[in-house]
Amino acid sequence: MSDDRWLQFWRDHGRKSRSADEQTQVLRTFNKAPIDADRWEFTLEELERAFPVDRDDDVLDLCCGNGLFTAYFASRSRTVTSVDVSPDLLQVLKQRNLPNVTTLCSDMRAAEFQDGSFSRILLYAALQYIDEQESIELVKRMARWLRPGGLLFIGDVPDRTRMWAFYNTEERRSLYFENLAAGREVVGTWFEPVWLSNLSAYCGFTKIEMLSQHPDLIYAHFRFDMLLTR
Repeated sequence: MSDDRWLQFWRDHGRKSRSADEQTQVLRTFNKAPIDADRWEFTLEELERAFPVDRDDDVLDLCCGNGLFTAYFASRSRTVTSVDVSPDLLQVLKQRNLPNVTTLCSDMRAAEFQDGSFSRILLYAALQYIDEQESIELVKRMARWLRPGGLLFIGDVPDRTRMWAFYNTEERRSLYFENLAAGREVVGTWFEPVWLSNLSAYCGFTKIEMLSQHPDLIYAHFRFDMLLTR
């Protein structure tokens, strides 16, 4: 979001997609088609396996979109605080009427909470929308927001070492270079796993796990996950 292009993109997309299906609203799509219910259920199962949440947890869902993950965690945790830059997508979440959910309309770079506010933080398919410099500050802040022993799950991170598995045709490679020359990288920021691992250690996380995605997940060929313990 360093040039605010992505911020405006999501505000515009949230407004334009209010009547679309839930997966299209958050661009959980494959070949431009929304994933089906079975594949979404599998995504949730994989997340729960890596990122356990229970009734005593206070969860932060950062860049929550329309609340697909929020709704899942709300039934399993004590509280969920859900943050997104799109007021329209947050309105979709509010219509779920989840009593233990609090919403905040904010750019993730501007959101602020007291130290130790949460036992779990989820940042899924969103780190790519800020640059490396901004990610340093964000990971520092998320570390502060977590209680000792708390977990941060950073999911669906574009893997720079596997970038050409995504740009895997001549047409896609041409699109990549044309957009990069114009300052409009299609995916956003690509991160090297070792870079994020070292950043996490620098920010004070005591355990760092780099997770390969299950091959049946739609973006497993070019993305990875991280589970960090405070």
